[in-house]
Amino acid sequence: MVLSSPSRRRAKPRLARQRGAVAIMVGLSLAVLIGFVGLALDLGKLYVAKSEQQNSMDACALAAARDLTGATPLAVAEAAGITAGSINKMMFQKETTSLVADLSVQFSDAPDHAFYPKDSAIGAYPLDTIKYVKCSNQRSGIATWFIQVLNLLPQVNIGPSTVSSFAMATTASAQTACAIPIFVCKPDPASPYKIGQWLSSKFDASNPSQYGPGSFGWASLVEDNAKSLMEQLQGAGQCNLTGIEKVGTQGNVNSVPDYWNSRFGIAPPSGKRLGVPDFTGYAYNDTTWSAKENAYPDFVNKRKAYERYQGDAAMGWTNPNGTKGTPLSQEEYKSGADRRLMLAPVVDCAAFSGGKAPVTAWACLLMIEPMQNNGNNNAVRVEYRGISTSAGSPCATQGIPGSGTGAGPQVPMLVQ
Repeated sequence: MVLSSPSRRRAKPRLARQRGAVAIMVGLSLAVLIGFVGLALDLGKLYVAKSEQQNSMDACALAAARDLTGATPLAVAEAAGITAGSINKMMFQKETTSLVADLSVQFSDAPDHAFYPKDSAIGAYPLDTIKYVKCSNQRSGIATWFIQVLNLLPQVNIGPSTVSSFAMATTASAQTACAIPIFVCKPDPASPYKIGQWLSSKFDASNPSQYGPGSFGWASLVEDNAKSLMEQLQGAGQCNLTGIEKVGTQGNVNSVPDYWNSRFGIAPPSGKRLGVPDFTGYAYNDTTWSAKENAYPDFVNKRKAYERYQGDAAMGWTNPNGTKGTPLSQEEYKSGADRRLMLAPVVDCAAFSGGKAPVTAWACLLMIEPMQNNGNNNAVRVEYRGISTSAGSPCATQGIPGSGTGAGPQVPMLVQ
């Protein structure tokens, strides 16, 4: 019979105690490991939320800056910013970014001056000096996924997180521009165009295939065909322009009236919408506007009220052809865009060479009246609102930002 030694009998409790210590260490290590993994995942979640929120603020600031023309009400810029910012969602594209009027979008005359909501900004700075906009947003209550495990540790209390973002934008001269397919003749220095002057198209009733004595005509900015003109009227115009590629030679184009009129919110008989309307379709001619000039201030008021096109009869058009269309509902105008204030290249009409001419400036024009569908009789007028770089020009533009002192039209660009 073999007896165990006393030392061998005492080893068992020591081993049991060691096993218990290891279990505690493993448990604590797992908690810390899960905490660090959770920290990485939760910080990644916050990074994504912050990035999405910043995209929203960038879109808001750029959209609002586009309407800082010195003539357009700040309410228009604020609405554009909130709309663009809200389209860009956050929280993994599941949540609409919450932007609040008079809080999320603020304005100033310089990046280092105080920013105010639209109404207060008008009291602090003259409208034509307000060239900067700041969009800001804060999203609180973002719950964590794993890092809250660390709350099991003594004196640790980790709650929901908050992310904040802002963006500041202004306008600068563009390298390129977007324009509708018409050109404006450079005026005689002895009789320059006046702000508010109505310019007539170069239509020759006696010879419809040629230009008449008017002030502007159709410009085939890319291709010399009617389809190109229709597409440009339906969309944003022709963009990335640094000069006119080609100018058409016809005095009128019979296929474009419905596309021109779509910017007034006039749907053709087919009922098919050919493009996004402006915020108002209210039109001006000798019957509806006896002054025959400077309709822009009234146009701004009609935009605020989303006035519909008043109809051919109100325009004094008794011809049964008229516009051959029906105005959209007021709700459809509310979902419109900036579609009747437009850029057009200014060229020396006496210096065409091979159907081409260099751009000398960019004119800001207001489409005041739709076109009648009267065969060759497609004469129409626009209102001259000055050169696009002039102080107070109401034309909002698109393009690639260039030099701040360049001659191109003003386009939005981020500052911060």
